Amino acid sequence: MRYIPLTVVLVLGCLVCKVFAQTRVIDSLKNVVAQAGTDSVKIESLRQLGVLMSDHDVAMAIDYVNKAIELSDAKGYELQKTDAINSLGIIYYGIGDYEQTLDCFLKVQAFQESRNDLKGMSRVYNNLGLLFKELGRYEKSIDYLEKSVELKLQTSDTLTLSSSYNNLGLVYQEGLNDYKRAAECHNKALVIDRRNKDDYGIFVSLANIGLNHFKLGNLDSAQYFYNNAVMLFGETDDKYVKAEFLYEFALLNAALGQFDRAIEKHNLSIEMAEKADIKLLLKKNYEGLSDIYTQLGDFKKALNFHKMYSDVNRELFNVDQTTKIADIETNYHIQTKQNEIELLRKEAEIKDLKIYNDQMAFYWLVGMLVLVVFIVVLQYRKDVYRTRTNKILKQKNQEIIAKNQNIMDSILYAKNIQEAILAENDRLKAVFEDAFVLTKPRDIVNGDFYWFAEDGNHVVIAAVDCTGHGIPAAFLNVMGNSLLNQIVNEEKIIEPAEILRELNIRVFKNLKYDNAQSKSNDGMDIGICLFNRDNRRLAFAGAKRPLYYFHNHELNVLKGDHYPVGGILYDEHRIYHQHELVLEVSDSIYLFTDGIVDQFGGKENKKFMYPRFRELLRKVADYPMTEQVEAIEEEISRWQGNNEQTDDILMIGVRF
Repeated sequence: MRYIPLTVVLVLGCLVCKVFAQTRVIDSLKNVVAQAGTDSVKIESLRQLGVLMSDHDVAMAIDYVNKAIELSDAKGYELQKTDAINSLGIIYYGIGDYEQTLDCFLKVQAFQESRNDLKGMSRVYNNLGLLFKELGRYEKSIDYLEKSVELKLQTSDTLTLSSSYNNLGLVYQEGLNDYKRAAECHNKALVIDRRNKDDYGIFVSLANIGLNHFKLGNLDSAQYFYNNAVMLFGETDDKYVKAEFLYEFALLNAALGQFDRAIEKHNLSIEMAEKADIKLLLKKNYEGLSDIYTQLGDFKKALNFHKMYSDVNRELFNVDQTTKIADIETNYHIQTKQNEIELLRKEAEIKDLKIYNDQMAFYWLVGMLVLVVFIVVLQYRKDVYRTRTNKILKQKNQEIIAKNQNIMDSILYAKNIQEAILAENDRLKAVFEDAFVLTKPRDIVNGDFYWFAEDGNHVVIAAVDCTGHGIPAAFLNVMGNSLLNQIVNEEKIIEPAEILRELNIRVFKNLKYDNAQSKSNDGMDIGICLFNRDNRRLAFAGAKRPLYYFHNHELNVLKGDHYPVGGILYDEHRIYHQHELVLEVSDSIYLFTDGIVDQFGGKENKKFMYPRFRELLRKVADYPMTEQVEAIEEEISRWQGNNEQTDDILMIGVRF
């Protein structure tokens, strides 16, 4: 079997939502710390705050965890103290302070071994194994990791067993060049991850197996496992893991002579490393790009990236040196201050200095006078500044209102143009008596669109979800509508799989994905049907969208292919599979975009999700289509509650 090579890209827009959600969790934890009724709750909240803050402000993260350690020590909560020390060790590990990391992990080890806590021992052994790998002490690393695996097997701790196997494989791979034993460990991890249905674990295991093949020189095998791993690229929020994977994939592309793909992945890895301030990965990627441009004969770019590599390498050294010097200076100043305080105290005891009441009163009055003058001057300057600022803000506000009005007028006009271009909902109802089209744009203009065409006794229906929403998605919307008209109405291509294949090629050409500098990942998710009114045969093909249909009052699902139309995550030439079935009287079909199932709401503010959507369809399946759409719209509105609509909503229903 031949596999189509994959090109990895990072979809940056989703990170904004994740950062926002994490910020909400941090704010909630701060409120818990401020209002905690018990010490144990406050300690755990401080520890979790430290863990979350380690991605944003390491110094503050360390401060939070140290507060948790101090409070748990004062209250005698040894178990919570050990958990906090373990979290502190992980934070120090992330910034490369291995001396502090080792001190923390050895304290945790001593505590867990004193309690004979086998599960706790297995996890701290795993952490120590990782640390000794970074220190280059591979035999000691293997000893700890093998102990971790043994204890996890003994305690049936399958949730973390895969992690220990993967770490053990990396030590064999990187430290001892024993690729056979590394492959055994990674394959064991993959079996466990698949058994646990752990998508993140499967991604890590596949990537490690691919890296093992790459180091052995088995480039085709490495590409096979990397292409499988990229399917689960979005299952982790770990910026370091993603950036490292893209860097390793870029090295493979370069080894295969696929320099354009290698450059894309290096650049995407650099973007992620810059956002997470991962300087080690920046250095590696700059070195990789320098090597590529040297092979391409572009020595100017090669020299430029080599200079960037040298700068980051020098910066890493300087940061380390500066930190050590700053620590020494800080300790010195603290000790000096303590000596000065002690000297003053002794001098005061010897001389028994007395300050007379009139001198104190004089100094107090002078101090108060100076303070009053200072407050008056400060208040005056504050009033002047406030007046000037309010005047500027008022002027700017008027300008913003005028600009917003112009923008809104333009968007409303764009909506009218979009509605004039796209197919009218009445065309579907003119062909099928019992049918509906439900559209609810998140913004004024719509990123999802319904498409319809007739060719003799054949009817083509499509539900299309363009990347994003609002104005950017509306541009794709109009382009997609135009391309479908060309393919079906002008060139008479009506088979769904062939329509998707041709549409994908044209999207690639229109959005210029072949340009190495292009970072566009725009595309479309589509479900498309062809219905023959003579023999009642229905053909379906989907790009990341399914078809739901009721036959003999039973709900059935036809899944589409896992890749979209367009987007540079996959290669240009894709094969879309076509499904065919024969419908009977009273059978019904449903095409829809993911706006419904991704809507947040309910008591726990979760997504609507596919199981709840299928249950809703079963509940309303026997209603006339006009009543179905009302019931569906009412349920979505009830679920949404006071939440904002998260995405454009489109759904098509037809009863034959």
